[in-house]
Amino acid sequence: MRRLLTIVEGHGDVRAVPQLVRRILERHGIYDVQLLPTQRRGEYPSVTKLFDTYFLAAIKENAAILWVMDFDAKEYDCPYREARSLIARANALRPDWPLKIAFLVKEYETLFIHDKDATRAVFPDIKDIPFPVKPEDIRGAKEWLSAQRPSGMAYKETVHQEKITARLDLDLLREKSPDFAHLERAVLALIDTPVPA
Repeated sequence: MRRLLTIVEGHGDVRAVPQLVRRILERHGIYDVQLLPTQRRGEYPSVTKLFDTYFLAAIKENAAILWVMDFDAKEYDCPYREARSLIARANALRPDWPLKIAFLVKEYETLFIHDKDATRAVFPDIKDIPFPVKPEDIRGAKEWLSAQRPSGMAYKETVHQEKITARLDLDLLREKSPDFAHLERAVLALIDTPVPA
């Protein structure tokens, strides 16, 4: 059976990202991939400092690696350049290990703002508020979601992230979100790339 390790940023991601990956695989009729327990390694600026250590620990799982992080740090300007840099570092340590970096601009919750129906299914109190046309332009999608809800009913990633992920329209996201389309392509490429002996 093919094996895939997901590495994520935050506490809510630990359950939401594997669920999203499973949904992508199922959408493509793929059922022979074992998802290993997710590793949480923190946000991108911290990861850059400890990337070599984290990567060398991850390859001990003998699986392809999908690393999903938010891309909201002001000091970094191009997610593709940053992803290439990390992959180059990985190749210097262990050439050709199947690794994909999937940045979400500006954060995972941006996907929820793309899919207002999925978000309203979990938050029926968000009624006739217009959703932003360009969710990637928002810094603080979590805060935006909280601000649309009644006072005292804030968005909580450890409570709500997995629930909304379960309802996301993947076809809509593929059309509207370049980040989701990249993540989906990364998943499909990884499961077809053998792990070096």
